[in-house]
Formats: sequence, C-alpha cells, structure tokens
Amino acid sequence: MLGRLFHGLLVAAAVILGAAPSPARATGADEKQISASLGFVLAGGGDSARPGIQAGVEATMGLTDTWAGRAALSNSWQPEAPSARPGHVTAVSLGATYSLDVVRWVPFVDLGFSLVDLRGDGTSSQRLGPQVGLGVEYLLSRRWTLAALARFDTFALRLRGSGSPHPWLACAALRIGRVF
Repeated sequence: MLGRLFHGLLVAAAVILGAAPSPARATGADEKQISASLGFVLAGGGDSARPGIQAGVEATMGLTDTWAGRAALSNSWQPEAPSARPGHVTAVSLGATYSLDVVRWVPFVDLGFSLVDLRGDGTSSQRLGPQVGLGVEYLLSRRWTLAALARFDTFALRLRGSGSPHPWLACAALRIGRVF
C-alpha cells in the first residue's frame, strides 16, 4: 500500500514538473512559504525499525537569499501488527534552511531540533533531539514549489515517559509549497 502511494506521488510530481513553463527564483529575504509534505518514514529504537507514512506542514521565512528560518509540524503512523493499534509520532521542529539558488533547481540543507511525542504499545514519551535534512526544490513558478527531501531525527534527550533508549525517525517525502 505505501509503495503504491509513493509511486503515485512520484508520477504526480513528474506531471507537475512537465507543466511548469514560467520563470522562477527561490524564496528570498522577507518572503514566506507555507508547504505540505507526504512521505515514507522509518521509525526505530534500539535494534528495530518500523515503516510507515508521514504527513506534515512547514512554515519558512527568508532571512537572506540563502538562509531561512523554519518551523514544522509532522505526524507519522507506523503499523505494528495487523491487529495492533498503529504507533504514532508527532513532532514539532524548529530550525534553519540553507539553500543554493541554481535557476529552477534549489538544493538545500535543513538543521534543527525536534520535540516529539512518541505513542504506541500502550506507552507514551516526550523527547527532544537534533534533526538534519537534505533536499532539492524545483521552482514551478514564482509562487509554487515542489521538493523532494530526506530528513533524519534522533531523540537523545528523554523529557518524560519511558520507551526505547535511542529512538529515531528517518523520512523521505515530497513537499509542495506556496511562496508569499
């Protein structure tokens, strides 16, 4: 099921990229961008990892032509077993994005921190940890963007609750955004 969804997202991205005729530039100083993403995720802890799906929203504000501040909210669901309730990870992330404006293709690097709520197996814990991401954004027009990205979070600091000693989350996603 997840494979078909991801395949469908890739086909949709190819269609959108092919239909983008107008010139564009990356988000500049004092510009804002709101975007939504959907992707494949692996959530792990200790020696195990579970695949799932992730959806998120981001708000970005250009500080200069290459640096932007970023705030994001994401949810991911990882099925444990056919009869079990899915695991759930909610993350709030704050960070910065460095991007290189290369005509219509804009490679970028994200750095930040995530505060997460991990739920599943009847337990809950809240944790804090660093986040790093890489991606490339395609400028569909002056106002619309499409990005492919990969992010990795590790939640080293337990704030409350119990659970795995070293939980982590890895995500590959497609993101569509609107620049204001």
